[in-house]
Amino acid sequence: MVSSSNVSEIILRVTGALFYILPILVFIILTIYYMSKKGTTKEGILILIGNILILIVAILHQFLYMFIDSWGFDIYSIINTGVNTISFIGSILFLIGFYIMIQKIIKNKVSE
Repeated sequence: MVSSSNVSEIILRVTGALFYILPILVFIILTIYYMSKKGTTKEGILILIGNILILIVAILHQFLYMFIDSWGFDIYSIINTGVNTISFIGSILFLIGFYIMIQKIIKNKVSE
């Protein structure tokens, strides 16, 4: 039988994961919408790949802590650093794509 403390921990974990992952999913959906309207653009691809990497890392972080006892802290910290590096790369790709998009918008507004 599951104790009430385990149930509350599970509910808190799922709620926290949803609050963390939901905005990333919204960004992915908005990027796909943008690409469906504007076509496959360089900035759209960069933003989409960046957000997908960030989503993968967000999901991994929800489960990674469970392996600290079996792996030991040294291995866990190495793997966690690798996962965080992937998140950093995803964030950089997102920022580059977003910057390109802003530059296009500014260029279009100035030329009007």
